[in-house]
Amino acid sequence: MESTGTGQGSGFVRASRSTIGRESTTFGFSILVTVVFGLLQKLEGSPSLGAIVVYAVGAVLSFTLLEGVLSRGFTAPMPQHRTQTLAVGTSMNLLSVLAGMGAAFLTGATLSGLWAWALAPFLGSIAYLAAESLETMVGERILRARGDTTADEVTP
Repeated sequence: MESTGTGQGSGFVRASRSTIGRESTTFGFSILVTVVFGLLQKLEGSPSLGAIVVYAVGAVLSFTLLEGVLSRGFTAPMPQHRTQTLAVGTSMNLLSVLAGMGAAFLTGATLSGLWAWALAPFLGSIAYLAAESLETMVGERILRARGDTTADEVTP
């Protein structure tokens, strides 16, 4: 592992920073949908093939709906924060995963059958994404308090 001369450290360290910084939200979401499946299986029992399909659809539709709304009907680009801001925000992933789990648990405890299998991942994912957004906003504020005047900058 040799230094690149760019102040970014060894090739492995640089690659790790890039990978972890880029994948934190995805990692948290993967944990969430796995745990929500387990929660529902505990509440509902083993799912049927149809329940598994509606579970997948419910989890995916949360992103589709929010991307559609936030991109103004897929006509505006989705901005990205700088990786430093994302790193601070996603370091709080435990909170967003717990928020998603809580929403999914309440949904699964309230509904049953295919409604539970469809709506628990959907509402859990919405709660996760909302909490993740709040975490990023908190990350901005933490960095601004430290004097980072670019903490709230995003790509166009």
